[in-house]
Amino acid sequence: MRLSQVQDFIAVAEHGSIRAGAKARDVSAPAITKSIRQLEEELHVPLLTRTTRGIVLSRYGEAFLRRAQLIASEARKAADEMAQMLGTRNGVVRIGATGGPAHLLLPAVLKRFRTQHPDVQVCIESGVYPAHLTDLRAGAMDMALSPIPDEGIEREFVSEPLYNNDSVVVAHREHPLRDARTLRELVGSEWVLTGQRMHGPGAAIMDAFRARGLPLPRVAVRCDTIGMIQTLLEDRALLCLLPRQLVPGRLANANLVALPIEDPLPSHAVSLIYRADSPMTPVAEQFAKLLRREVHYLSKMPDSPLRRQTPLVPPVPALAS
Repeated sequence: MRLSQVQDFIAVAEHGSIRAGAKARDVSAPAITKSIRQLEEELHVPLLTRTTRGIVLSRYGEAFLRRAQLIASEARKAADEMAQMLGTRNGVVRIGATGGPAHLLLPAVLKRFRTQHPDVQVCIESGVYPAHLTDLRAGAMDMALSPIPDEGIEREFVSEPLYNNDSVVVAHREHPLRDARTLRELVGSEWVLTGQRMHGPGAAIMDAFRARGLPLPRVAVRCDTIGMIQTLLEDRALLCLLPRQLVPGRLANANLVALPIEDPLPSHAVSLIYRADSPMTPVAEQFAKLLRREVHYLSKMPDSPLRRQTPLVPPVPALAS
């Protein structure tokens, strides 16, 4: 099996046709067809199925695609790492981040990282925790910043806690229940959830209602994009549970307020997540160090939202400029 065959298969699978895959690989359609046929012969299974609507993956192809993407990703990372060890500071760092840590940590970290590594491209993906794990597993992402469920994550990943993600109920400042002090007062309200599950990060308000024996909230919208959540909450009938760190800045400027809820609300550890079996490239590791340093720095600031919580990251030595 040659790496070029793996890359040819990925191109066809991701673009949906032989012609489009060949164009992406800058080869002829007959050449990429031959390459994939040889790959199928070596694996002894059909990877592609031709239909009237084009190319689709067989069940073998779907299983092999996950492995193929990881192989191609590891090959790219290996080439980047060798170049970086020789002193070339270029390449790509791919990061997944949910709204809270993206807002709190990434602006300062990106500024410092770009100063140190102006030739490195940083790719940031929003989204939610399950999608980040899928991308990490496939090698399409170097690290993710996300709150994790209480049950933890699979052993194939390292989950490095950074800080506790306290939650607040947020609404438009003219919401009729803006002065509510208990969750019971919010029974019957409609909510925006920031995850696809019905418990844990993104849907922690469900856990809070369950803990108090209250009827579960009515879910009106699911959305994980902070800008869209701001727009949705202009509808004065909706509520959302968000990280406390988001409220003082951009959400306050959008006429959104935190309700003075006195009942306990869920808190999850925001963690730096990466694969246990694949070392980061030098520039990705440098980005991770800057993230740890930013958490430590924020925990020492008098007005930082992390001052209300116990930072989970140990002190980080100063980094060279």
